[in-house]
Amino acid sequence: MDSLPLEISLNIFSRLPFVSLIYCKRVSKSWHALLKHPHFPYLQKAFHDFQNNLCLILHCSSSCSPHDHIFIVNSCSHLSDPDEHWKDIMGINVPLQNHKFNSIVNCNGLLFLSYIESDNIMMHNKGCVYNILAAKLTNLPNSPTFFKEFKVAYGFGFHPRTKEYKVVRIVEQECVRYDFGRFELSLDQTIEVFTLGTYAWRTRRNNPFLLQMQPSEALVNGALHWLGQAKVSHSQLIISFNLENEGFYQIPNPNCRFDMLQSHLLLLGGCLSLTVHTDKNNIDIWLMKNYGIQGSWTKEFTINSGSLSLGSIRPLFLLSNGKVLIEYAKQSLFLYDTNKKMTKKINLGDFPYYFQAVPHVKPINSVRP
Repeated sequence: MDSLPLEISLNIFSRLPFVSLIYCKRVSKSWHALLKHPHFPYLQKAFHDFQNNLCLILHCSSSCSPHDHIFIVNSCSHLSDPDEHWKDIMGINVPLQNHKFNSIVNCNGLLFLSYIESDNIMMHNKGCVYNILAAKLTNLPNSPTFFKEFKVAYGFGFHPRTKEYKVVRIVEQECVRYDFGRFELSLDQTIEVFTLGTYAWRTRRNNPFLLQMQPSEALVNGALHWLGQAKVSHSQLIISFNLENEGFYQIPNPNCRFDMLQSHLLLLGGCLSLTVHTDKNNIDIWLMKNYGIQGSWTKEFTINSGSLSLGSIRPLFLLSNGKVLIEYAKQSLFLYDTNKKMTKKINLGDFPYYFQAVPHVKPINSVRP
């Protein structure tokens, strides 16, 4: 390998599954240096974008352990046999001891992790970014927002044009407003943005929406997406945050009714997708086939919950074989066959009982920017 030209060596390594790369960097100093080459991440991303490879992070938390455990499951795109033990599973040792993570977001092999830290006076929401391949932890600076009581939600993503990774922090607090001669209690949100490689958070105040206080799981066309509502009309909307110009935009809704508290946005098949609970104990899956075009929303399939509790079903991936990978009640994974309308539980072996599945697919950008 050392005798090959640099371009060929980088091309070969870029085709390997993510877990295999972690092992490869331990083989020799020359391989370790090769995987740290500045062009390698872009070659790897381009190849796996084309292959539409999927990887899954399992975040396992236990009351018996002072810290959490994280596993990476590579190349689940062709998963077909639920009874077969998964291959290419590897534990990740994040060098941050005695912390419980509130949320984990995966983007191109970088994990954003949030946790709470106490100084015996106040509770502080903290965040860090862990590069799995480089085994490097970057602690984020403290937020400029200080409130005694507030809710916090995050988004984390990459914009292909600016080549920048950004963390978006939503801080929600109760406010007292004086309106028409009386005081009213209302909610307000402050949006903060941190660009990796810089040294401070920036506050964005021109947000006409109230966003759902959940981590964003839908990164499409360089934009993070949340469900939310307009501050004036309170209508339920799909909202995007462009990571390049840091502006908020409304995405057209599909032609259906949905409850923001019982729906969520995700990526399925490289498309922005919406899950909608129906009155028939089913989940309709809508896909926006052409990003930004209202008429491209299509009800792709319906998940029949059967004996499973509807509120505990969380779709994760649309696999290449047409099946859907589902997390159930933070303790099981299922495969749903959209043709046979059957659900089968996946054999996870000795995995901890409770976990949060963190999906990641490297989507190909749609035609419209």
